[in-house]
Amino acid sequence: MDLGEILSVARARWYILLPMMVLAVGLGIAAFVLVPTSYQSTTTVSLLSSPVATDAATPGEHNDNPFLNFNGSLVATADFLGRSLQSTDAQAELLKMGVTEDFEVGLAEGAQGPFLTFTVTGTDQAHLLASTATIARYAEAKLAKIQSKNDVKERDMVRMTEIIPPQKPEPQLKDKLKLVIAAGGGTAAFALLLTFVVESLARSRQRRQELATAAAAPAPVAAGGSANVPGRPAPARRPQPPPNPERDDRAVLGKPAVVTNGVEGRGSRGGAEETVILSVRPGTGPAPRQESGAWKASPSGAPSTTYRSSERSHHRGQNVDRRNGS
Repeated sequence: MDLGEILSVARARWYILLPMMVLAVGLGIAAFVLVPTSYQSTTTVSLLSSPVATDAATPGEHNDNPFLNFNGSLVATADFLGRSLQSTDAQAELLKMGVTEDFEVGLAEGAQGPFLTFTVTGTDQAHLLASTATIARYAEAKLAKIQSKNDVKERDMVRMTEIIPPQKPEPQLKDKLKLVIAAGGGTAAFALLLTFVVESLARSRQRRQELATAAAAPAPVAAGGSANVPGRPAPARRPQPPPNPERDDRAVLGKPAVVTNGVEGRGSRGGAEETVILSVRPGTGPAPRQESGAWKASPSGAPSTTYRSSERSHHRGQNVDRRNGS
């Protein structure tokens, strides 16, 4: 099916396609308006070495800067904390604290240190911003609780600091546009499919009607015969003998004559009998002569209208314009 036929079908079935397309546009607009826009806020924190570990790594008086010591053990601790925050118990505790949005915790992309990023997604911008700060505070408290539970002294505990504060929520239109495309595009595709299904059914019905009309129409009558009845063979036509110019006596009086060759099956002088019937007006013309044939008078005394010849060559060589008995 080419583009021209598609456009032709669309024009023919506009009463189906047009309302469905209007419905598709309406559904797309409704989905964009009614579906709330999602927003996303992030914050990033970093783990710091304990004071004891910092002093050991940076010898010298009053040299206790933790940012000078990001060893590999802190990266492992950050991964451990992130997995702990995504547990079912942690999510239940955050829900009690008012965090109703979805959130994710993971190592910062491309990070070379113990950096954790909290990503929170929601529809209420103000509440989303507050939930992001709540999660960051909960993570710090969770880290201290885990170490205290394992009898880690305070001066040996790993600490947490904020690198990027909770950011202003940004709209996320990707998921919303997916719903709009699914609503509008799906309805438009269904409209096209319905249009071509209706067109296909209409064409099939039209073909069935044409076949039924052709089957119900009378069969054409052949020249000289009768109409063929379905299921019955056509009657065979009796073969006609070819005309013989030498024996065609129809030109004698200009009227039809019947010439029968061998229909009676009687032999005479070694040949089949031939019968010539001539239409002669009674009382006209001379009396016929008997030439190796027979004649008989009509009841009115007029010459007979029948002439019989038993010889195949009786008229051969004679004038065809002669009258009976001449």
